[in-house]
Amino acid sequence: MRRTTKCARHFIQAICMIGLLIGANIGVLEAAELRAGIWSGGAAIGFLGSTPDGTAFATNLHADYFLNRQLSVGPLAQFAVTGDLFQFGLSGQVKYWLDLPGIDKRLKVNLQGGLGFLHADLHRSDTSFLIPIGAGLDFALNQQVSLTSTFLLNFTDVDTGRRTDANVMPGLTFGIRF
Repeated sequence: MRRTTKCARHFIQAICMIGLLIGANIGVLEAAELRAGIWSGGAAIGFLGSTPDGTAFATNLHADYFLNRQLSVGPLAQFAVTGDLFQFGLSGQVKYWLDLPGIDKRLKVNLQGGLGFLHADLHRSDTSFLIPIGAGLDFALNQQVSLTSTFLLNFTDVDTGRRTDANVMPGLTFGIRF
């Protein structure tokens, strides 16, 4: 019961952080116009598979600084919870943005990769490297908001005392970018 309460507390904290991020009035964020020198942030929810405790509910927060129209860099925070597991990953990501020829200009694809760390707390705690790679879709609703979908493969070597620890955790999230 105590571990479930701890996981619930961490989950509530993550949701509050998302609310603060979404509610922040930051004038430099522009979702639809990808150009050098702007910041963009976002949040997403979904699922993370093959964690040390099975499939988990996932929440991601990210920020992107655009070096040019096709290249951005920034942090990615990933949270995952089950009844017994709390997992947090932080990485620096590089994203390459592509326009799809013959498709609506509001739809963009990104390929991304990064490097960071992952901390998992289940039967025992462990911290390991994290290498998230994947792809995403971004559809601009207007100049301020885009809908996003991201598929990531998270490579790690986390050991929480289970016989089957996580080495590759696939994740799928849906969210917004602003």
